[in-house]
Amino acid sequence: MVPLDLPAGRSLGHEQVEEILARELGLDLRAMPCRDPKRIATSEPSLPPISVVVCTRDRAGLLRSCLETLRRLDYPEYDVVVVDNASRDDQTAAVTAQTPFRYVRQDRPGLDWARNRGAAEARHEIIAYVDDDARADPAWLRGVADAFADPRVGLVTGLVLPWELETEAQELFEQYGGMGKGVRSRLFHPGVLSAESQIATHCAGVGANMALRRTTWEAVGGFDTALDVGTPSFGAGDLDMFHRVLTAGLAIRYEPTAIVWHQHRRDMSGLRRQIYSNGRSFGVYLIKLWRTGSVERHATVRFAGWWVKDWLLGRLLRCVLRREPFPTTLAWAEVWGACHAPWAYLATYSRNRRLLRKDRRAC
Repeated sequence: MVPLDLPAGRSLGHEQVEEILARELGLDLRAMPCRDPKRIATSEPSLPPISVVVCTRDRAGLLRSCLETLRRLDYPEYDVVVVDNASRDDQTAAVTAQTPFRYVRQDRPGLDWARNRGAAEARHEIIAYVDDDARADPAWLRGVADAFADPRVGLVTGLVLPWELETEAQELFEQYGGMGKGVRSRLFHPGVLSAESQIATHCAGVGANMALRRTTWEAVGGFDTALDVGTPSFGAGDLDMFHRVLTAGLAIRYEPTAIVWHQHRRDMSGLRRQIYSNGRSFGVYLIKLWRTGSVERHATVRFAGWWVKDWLLGRLLRCVLRREPFPTTLAWAEVWGACHAPWAYLATYSRNRRLLRKDRRAC
């Protein structure tokens, strides 16, 4: 990655890009192999069809941009399902109607409810998820398909890059950690991972760019509807899914050629809410692991101790001492979110039990 400062309205030609990459990274693009359209055409029959699921709520403008990129995917066979997660108007349906994609509505708020509805509606064995505030690279699904060529892989994540870095909040989010997990492919195989590594599933990717086999979704029982956006947990549905895939004996592939571009929060208040949600949801995730005993409880306790001492309080102290270039308010937001995790855990699972009982009575 090469950061550049460009004045507003200025663009770069490909010759300038070649010159910059040669100077900064020692890369000669002209000497690198390019994809041959004829070779791609002959290999396309071997590519598996993929269903793409976009879960959305009350964000018609962002959804429109996302769907436009999905229309331009360089992939032979795919379908797209837009899951409207209880939007308060008809704009989501109207935006989807302008595309060849399918629209379904999930009236129960909660991102994992929408993800499960999308998986149920998907037509193909591989189900890929992209957030409505992200834009897919044209070759996104090719990267996903390449990763699934390994039969050990039950779930794939990809590289998430910033769509823009135009505000202080967007730059701070990238410096804070962002969503990208590097540019090297990695295989997370449960047979060689420690218990702590099976807990640290945030290293494997994010739900804004993930795909799984239908058999994987069925084997682990779907996404946990008590978790993620739209519930008191505020998140962690993706981390929980990654963890359950690993503990089910399946591998996760992080494949950086499967790229999507994410629209980060533009303002500081939005960024603080996001960082607060990260602390709250990660705490809920750890409490769930301890309660279920999916890994040894002493490993969960050790990991939680590291998270609180080194990550939360350590970063807060470094910010106070100005040893990290982040506002103290951001580090404190994550600590404050973690403080609310025990209440959020009780609230989100109590709510989910009520909803599930209501479903059983309806049946």
